Amino acid sequence: MQRILFMMLAAVCAFALPASAQQQAARAPIDAFVGYDTYRDVDMSPNGRYIAGVRREAAGDVVFVYDLQERRMNVVSSARAEHQMEIGSVEFKGNDRLVFVVLQKIHYVASNASARRTRIADDAFGWTARMYSSNLDGSGLVSLYDPSEQQGFDRDVSGGIVSMLPNDPDNVLIIIPNYGGAELRRSNIRTGVHTLVERGYGNTFNWIVDINGTPVLRQDSIAGGRGYAWLRRGPGQTEWTEIVRFRGAEGANSGPTFQGLGPAVAPGQVFVLARRDGQDTSGLYLFDSATGNYVETIQTNADFDVTGAVRDLEHNRILAACWWAYRYTCEAKDPVFRRHWNAITTALGDDLNVNFVASGGEGAVSRWIVQTSGPQDLGTYSLYDANTHSLNVLFSSRQVPAAQLPTERVVHYTASDGRELWGYLWIPPGVTNAANLPMVVVPHGGPEGRDTWGFDPFATWLSSQGYAVFQPNFRGGGGFGRSFVEAGHRQWGQRMQDDVTDGVRSLISQGIVDSNRICIMGWSYGGYVTFTASFQNTDLFKCAVAGAGVSDMVEMQRWVRDGLARSDVGGSGGAGSQSMSYRYWVQAMGDPVADRDMLNAHSAARNADRVTIPLLMIHGEEDSTVPIEQSQIMERAMRRAGHPTRLITLEDMDHYYSPDQADGWRIALTEASTFIGQNIGPGVAPGSQ
Repeated sequence: MQRILFMMLAAVCAFALPASAQQQAARAPIDAFVGYDTYRDVDMSPNGRYIAGVRREAAGDVVFVYDLQERRMNVVSSARAEHQMEIGSVEFKGNDRLVFVVLQKIHYVASNASARRTRIADDAFGWTARMYSSNLDGSGLVSLYDPSEQQGFDRDVSGGIVSMLPNDPDNVLIIIPNYGGAELRRSNIRTGVHTLVERGYGNTFNWIVDINGTPVLRQDSIAGGRGYAWLRRGPGQTEWTEIVRFRGAEGANSGPTFQGLGPAVAPGQVFVLARRDGQDTSGLYLFDSATGNYVETIQTNADFDVTGAVRDLEHNRILAACWWAYRYTCEAKDPVFRRHWNAITTALGDDLNVNFVASGGEGAVSRWIVQTSGPQDLGTYSLYDANTHSLNVLFSSRQVPAAQLPTERVVHYTASDGRELWGYLWIPPGVTNAANLPMVVVPHGGPEGRDTWGFDPFATWLSSQGYAVFQPNFRGGGGFGRSFVEAGHRQWGQRMQDDVTDGVRSLISQGIVDSNRICIMGWSYGGYVTFTASFQNTDLFKCAVAGAGVSDMVEMQRWVRDGLARSDVGGSGGAGSQSMSYRYWVQAMGDPVADRDMLNAHSAARNADRVTIPLLMIHGEEDSTVPIEQSQIMERAMRRAGHPTRLITLEDMDHYYSPDQADGWRIALTEASTFIGQNIGPGVAPGSQ
């Protein structure tokens, strides 16, 4: 324990600034928060000697291998940014081979025949994958899959790695799209020769295999990509049986969750995350694909959804079950793993999330790679030696001095109806007396998302510029069980809105926040909250920045019902009043016919004449989740009401925060902070209070 703590303190101190330098530290630059991590997707060879991963350079991504014994790094392959390419993943296959995926941006274009074709373009909507294997020095390169061999084929569904088959030294399982439906192939990493294992449908995009490499779970896209279904089939069975289907944007669903993880020790059995019938939160289970029974309960939590696991891929065991509580939490299941894990997390302290990444070792050598993150750690990979109990920094994803980054704390409050809630409060850099601060409220998207401890592009950026930032985990958000989600149904602009404003009033009453210097900024559902605040909560907020938000719920549902989403180009997709997407949003928002008055009462575009605070709108031109028309509707409504406003259209930009769209996010963040500063003044200077 002492050894771990000593080594980590030495590493942290190497990046720290003296107190005088902290007081004079400049603001963190915008490029610290957008674009690609310098290092990502790190893996370790089974013998523990080599580390591989992706490094971002000026020209694009490179695959690197670092020899821990020789202390030497070499480049294996590259993907040039000018060709709209990046490295998707890197994994070791044994001690002498790598398997890596190269992604290329593609743009979907509807042809006259209503089929999709693709071209490389700046305003791409998706990625297509190439898969390769090579020796550790880059020699012996073998193509496992190249989509250019399928000329004219619809590549809306990309290829990927299904299983590295750790007990098969020469083969991996990959999924590729093909004319007769998706194929599961066993591909030789040394020759590229493949055999067909299984064929799915055109919408099949994933399989989970058992210990023998037999596909026992299948995942299909449905509703034009706005939902998906899980199916099961035991070894020796011929028919696939549906387990569950999900509906709504990004898998949001009103039923039980289900996600396959990987094989267990018995044929036909796999580990899954699931919300079983009658259970409020999701748990980690052993599942039998032949019967559909949950054979063993490995982990449940009454307060939080279990969302992940640390698995021993060689022996198909669960080492730990993990979930997002206030911070990322893993409960060890293996006694040896527990001893080391508890020592590491205790030494690192409560300000960091700790993720197990990989391990390796032969004989007396045992090494782990762990990744940390937190409000003042934007991603660090460290090497843990289980024999010497030492932990040393390997790579930092982003080099930002701690003095330029905010701190974060958990705050609890009581909603106006008596419900106990909590959220995250960010304190600007250098502030030691959190009193009378200017603040920006940043509600999360989804709405079935949630905020988590550590980096958030809006919260981290705004707080680094001198503002306190409040992120409330309001009802309707995910991660806390199904009843918490359903407590937000048909409560848009009502109970969900009150949960946000109740938290703000709590911070004001504690003297943390200056009640005359508060703005609100949100994206997606957070953009809806912001739009609504611009006319419902003008007593609290002095300005509002609505990003990709819903301004008119009735029109939003019409757009979904009519199948106008980008993912539905060339087909009906999820269109229609009986489509999964439409039924989900009716359930979440309310019925556009029966509840029309309620929806209009809480839609900003229908109440633009009541907007009395400055409003800035930002929206991606290519957004296929919330169409830019939602911001355009609000812009027209504001003009009719005689209220000045501004809509910033981000060209070639979709809905989600991603590193390849750094230019758009740079504009969004800088414009937002400038607008906020114009309305509530600049943020506090580091060390000023």
